[in-house]
Amino acid sequence: MMRLCKFVVCFAALGGAALAQTTLHTTTTLVVVPTLVETQDRELVYSLRADDFLLTDNGVPQKVTLEEEAKRPLSLVVLIQTGGDARGQFPSYEHLDTMLGSLLGKAPNEVSIVNFDSRPEAASPFTSNVAEWRDAIDHPDDGDHGAAIFDGLAYGLELLEKRPTGNRRAILLISQEHDVGSKTTLKEIVRDVGETNTAIYSMTFSAEKTAAREAFKNPHANPPLTLGAPNGLQNIPNAGGQYQAYFNLSAPLALVLGAMRRNTSAEVAELSGGECGSFDNRRELAEDLGILTNHLRNGYVLTFAPTSTEPGLHTIAVRVAHHPELTVSARSNYWVSERPMPVQK
Repeated sequence: MMRLCKFVVCFAALGGAALAQTTLHTTTTLVVVPTLVETQDRELVYSLRADDFLLTDNGVPQKVTLEEEAKRPLSLVVLIQTGGDARGQFPSYEHLDTMLGSLLGKAPNEVSIVNFDSRPEAASPFTSNVAEWRDAIDHPDDGDHGAAIFDGLAYGLELLEKRPTGNRRAILLISQEHDVGSKTTLKEIVRDVGETNTAIYSMTFSAEKTAAREAFKNPHANPPLTLGAPNGLQNIPNAGGQYQAYFNLSAPLALVLGAMRRNTSAEVAELSGGECGSFDNRRELAEDLGILTNHLRNGYVLTFAPTSTEPGLHTIAVRVAHHPELTVSARSNYWVSERPMPVQK
């Protein structure tokens, strides 16, 4: 089973009360629905046409157009966490430039690299040649203790707003699972993602697991605890009155508590109709980026003009006509604002 997990947007993922207060605007009257179709053996299905898909919006069938997405240039922002516990994952970033080059493809596709810690750093100019930034990508400088994921996403979305309107827009986020220190709120990210029609793909590592591993590599980061002599040894000659234990229970406790936190990076990917993978080493990151590259090049992009513009949450369902055995993964929700935005040309 591939580790790369395809998420769908669910209303409960962000909490009904928080999401209900957020109106997701769109810059076009078309709804874009990235879609993957797979067999039961998880093989991609190719050569489907628009009339092979059945798509409903709040249960009402819609007329679907199959967009030739691959023919549009791609503007990609790669956000790479360098602060906080990301330093323990720097070995995973080695040869990342090669992986990104394969993902990007050829010109006119373009990419900008942004490192972030407690704030996003200056972005590299957009380029079609990832190798120009090989050293900065593969061997980043240590950041501070922050992991401002939402601030980084807001910065990336702002960069993409300035690219040609006909380009596809996407962000690849390589980070830990949860935000630390952002001034930008999740609500603002939800709005901005909807306004820019940007797909977000996240590759996440566990900050707690990485920190625990680094702690045991570095004795100064995990000093032993000095305790009294254990029961039964107090009267034994040379046993001493104290002993040292090298396992600090605070680290496993933090690991458990951290695992209970919400994976905000995955949630943002859900909202945009993107995908999410997890990694703990260079091999796993390369595998997940390889899967993502295949999906980006061979997935379908469905569009439709909603027959209903009723404000609020709309539920999308997609399936392939006459082929119930096929697995369809697609964006499952979108929001209509009170005031439709003008059509983007």
